[in-house]
Amino acid sequence: MKFSRYMRTLWHLRAGQCYGQVLVRLRARLVDPATAGTRRRGTWDLGGEAEAPALPDPVPLQDPAALARGTFSFIDRTSALGASPDWNAPGQPRLWRYNLHYFDWLWSLLPDGVPEWAAARRLTLDWIERHPPARGACGWEPYPTSLRLMNWALLFGLRHRALTAGDSEFRAALLESIGRQTGWLERNLETHIQANHLLENLAALACVASVFGGSDRDALLARTLPRLRRELAEQILADGMHYERSPMYHLRVLWLMEVLTQVGRPELACLAMEPARRMRAALVHLRHPDGAIAQFNDAAPGIYADRWPGGEVAGAWSLPSAGYYGYRGGTGNYLIVDAGPIGPDHQPGHAHADLLSFELSLGGRRVITDTGIGSYEPGPGRLADRSTAAHNTVEIEGRDSVEVWGSFRVGRRVVPTVLVWEPGADGLTLTAEHRGFEHLACRAVHRRTFEWRADSLVIRDEVAVVKAARLCSRIHLAPGVKVRVEDRVVHGELEGRSFRVEVMGSGELAIERSLAHPTFGGGVERPVIVLRQLVTPPGAGWQVQVRWS
Repeated sequence: MKFSRYMRTLWHLRAGQCYGQVLVRLRARLVDPATAGTRRRGTWDLGGEAEAPALPDPVPLQDPAALARGTFSFIDRTSALGASPDWNAPGQPRLWRYNLHYFDWLWSLLPDGVPEWAAARRLTLDWIERHPPARGACGWEPYPTSLRLMNWALLFGLRHRALTAGDSEFRAALLESIGRQTGWLERNLETHIQANHLLENLAALACVASVFGGSDRDALLARTLPRLRRELAEQILADGMHYERSPMYHLRVLWLMEVLTQVGRPELACLAMEPARRMRAALVHLRHPDGAIAQFNDAAPGIYADRWPGGEVAGAWSLPSAGYYGYRGGTGNYLIVDAGPIGPDHQPGHAHADLLSFELSLGGRRVITDTGIGSYEPGPGRLADRSTAAHNTVEIEGRDSVEVWGSFRVGRRVVPTVLVWEPGADGLTLTAEHRGFEHLACRAVHRRTFEWRADSLVIRDEVAVVKAARLCSRIHLAPGVKVRVEDRVVHGELEGRSFRVEVMGSGELAIERSLAHPTFGGGVERPVIVLRQLVTPPGAGWQVQVRWS
């Protein structure tokens, strides 16, 4: 069973990924990072032509006084590492340590106004001196190296170039380190992972080649630009959505496009301008009325800053390449449905088993929500967050609609089929089906129809089977929703807003509890409407109607 799962996972990898996986493992055994990290291409200086852009901060800002003391907060965790931090951050999960080495927090110390230059300088020099390349050095992995290079380039090389130029000791150490990191990154591109990781690698190299001057600048850009062009052509879908179909990573990639548009050399700015325009247009549809993103796949509000302009567009909408459909009403009502692929076949690492799931806001407040992300660490929590049971859809025989496993792996997967899409100014009809359970003995096929009208959302489910099967349909209500049940009607209330969910069909109706993650890592209990039934051939159908006034 384990072998077949590996084969179902590996089958979708590209040749370049397979080669990259072998190369990464060989390098880990044969290459000493301490030696390799001393090699660099060319020398770098502050002689670039780019001007300081008016970019929004990439992440929410932290307290600069706390950062100056060495107290850092990431993914719902705070740790005091001291004024001369232990950059290995023992006891913290890997993602927390990654965030430490991104240096995104540097934006809090180096705002457009008066910078906390002494603290930013001290912490940067401390990292350069006390976190050299070595086996197991988290900060020298290609992904954190990419983000750090971009942050150093934008903040030291552009926003506060004058301060950097006037501090000869700091300038020399900074440019020396940038040369080492750039050379290391170019030799260790994440071709084994690809997707947003490889895009970050290439964008960082392009940013360095745009912001700084140096003997290798033109050659570095010439080597980077063709690969970046290929990645953008594939990763930004025709409808503007990033192809991993995570609203959270969509925000990050949009920020990258804005960086390249504003600070990139002319060929880079031209390359990024159109993807940025399409991504901004797509983002308008991915936000709830509260202004924060939907939580499909790996997505959590508050990780990346979202200050991109774009007004709400009322009526039905679609992002057909991504497979997202929905409706936005003028009174703060909003629906988003996931009827698309879980992600690119060769890299579904941020995908969840959420086929035909949905989220709903009423009166500007979320009332039906996704589960979100508690952790990227391997274990039962990560598996639970990615499971079908964690989403607002149908689970059959206790199995997932796609075979999520590990932290970022997917074996068996399917692509839903949209059968009907009828958008309108006053409503919509969407019918889609998927065959994610067809490998089971019951050979189940799930078809779901959404109908939005002025004061109601109707969801009709049909499940066809060839053998009897246990079925469970869940609707996860938002944290804070108070519920009471009368017959087969669930009455919900949130902050004075009332709605009801009418369940029409056979089966056992119950209210259970589950854990939601409104922020990355933060866990809050919330009620779940659960319908369980035994389905016999040829199948069964039922209807859920959400009404509001």
